[in-house]
Amino acid sequence: MEKTNRRKTLALISIMLGAFISLLDTTIVNVALPDITVALHATSQSIEWIISGYALAFGVVLILAGRLGDRFGRKNLYIFGILLFLIMSITAGYAQSEESLIISRVIQGLGAGLFFPQINAVIMDMYSGKHLGKIFGILGSVIGVGTAIGPLAGGLLIELFGADNGWRAVFFVNVPIVLVTLVLAMLYLPKHQAPKEKVRFDIPGVLGLTLALMMLLYPVISRGSNGFRLVDYIWMASSIPVFLLLYWWSARQAKKGKQPLISPNLLKNQPFVSGMVLSLVYFAAFTSIFFILSVTWQTGFGQSAISSGLAITPFAIGSVLAAANSNRFIMKIGRKLLHLGVVLVIIGLSGVSLVFHLHDGVFSAWWMSLPLFTAGIGSGLIIAPLNSFTLSTVVGPERGGASGMFNTAQRIGSSFGIAVVGSVFFRTLDNTTAHSQANAFSDSLQMSMYVNIALLVVCFVLVFRLPRRI
Repeated sequence: MEKTNRRKTLALISIMLGAFISLLDTTIVNVALPDITVALHATSQSIEWIISGYALAFGVVLILAGRLGDRFGRKNLYIFGILLFLIMSITAGYAQSEESLIISRVIQGLGAGLFFPQINAVIMDMYSGKHLGKIFGILGSVIGVGTAIGPLAGGLLIELFGADNGWRAVFFVNVPIVLVTLVLAMLYLPKHQAPKEKVRFDIPGVLGLTLALMMLLYPVISRGSNGFRLVDYIWMASSIPVFLLLYWWSARQAKKGKQPLISPNLLKNQPFVSGMVLSLVYFAAFTSIFFILSVTWQTGFGQSAISSGLAITPFAIGSVLAAANSNRFIMKIGRKLLHLGVVLVIIGLSGVSLVFHLHDGVFSAWWMSLPLFTAGIGSGLIIAPLNSFTLSTVVGPERGGASGMFNTAQRIGSSFGIAVVGSVFFRTLDNTTAHSQANAFSDSLQMSMYVNIALLVVCFVLVFRLPRRI
């Protein structure tokens, strides 16, 4: 028994490290962009793609990766994705041109998209009942820390290695973490057990989903923060009939007894769909917080990369503390915990906005620490329980596909959040009448925060669609 528990613990460490590093790479690069621009003589469009290429590839492959895990084994897909992520982290660190860095980032995103859906599925394979909620609590902490600590980690590396080599260290820091992850996964992740029914590949479904997600996400990620053009709206709207056609195809395949890429049974699972929609909206509000704070603190206030990272750290601390205890609370009060979490995030962001409103220009980051800590606590009470509420209703061979759909919703939410909030931020900045750069950025941040808060109000309403208890 002790040996079995040890193996499960080491397997859990492996997948938690994978979750951490994949989400760390969504934010750690932001603070290095000015140095990358100088070192590689990169254009503004290339800089956008260094960020968006990773996010786009990550999001597009998730559902397919979940089904590939069902077919070939979660361990095999996890190891393959981690290995691809490792190789591309090295090539990104050695990149000598903007083109090579973009290619590395896109393939790195594919690697993350391949292994990330296996994380939730492996957890559901290894744990059940109250233990499942506890592990999802740990995962929630990892997700919160991985996302929030990125700017701080990037700032520390740039401070340590300097402007010339610091941005390369941002990619090389992945290597030791991923190597440990890879070794633990090879030794301790549960071996693949062939499914009772052979999992077949739905090629038209794969092509349809890829096309629909590309039509939706490409303009969002590449153009959102610069303002959408008419053609972008047309491109995104055109994804709707493709999604509808994909659903029709999936339902038709299911009636024939075949296995579509997207299971209609999952889409008929009301708690699962409700949790997926809520997750999409919450990540739209959650991820964009770090983007606008980092831009304001560095570009608007002229602060260093490490100062920017330190300013956001209270959010990460609050998130870790709350997520570590969220399972205990969710068992006692059910979905009310999600309502409490949303309210705390709203209070925290309102406090941040008030701090910027009351100060005229640059101010100490200490003024933001309490509201960000409050928002972090709220976030920690949301992410892990939302995983539990959404995925605990899915059993058996659909776990991989469900995990892929759930994580795709989060990536779509993150992309839309950054695009919409970023668009409000930069448009407000362009039309400002403020008398100084710091005041202009401060005003833009406040306007953007109102969008975040509005999204969180929507989240509060959506929580009512979840069951009262897990």
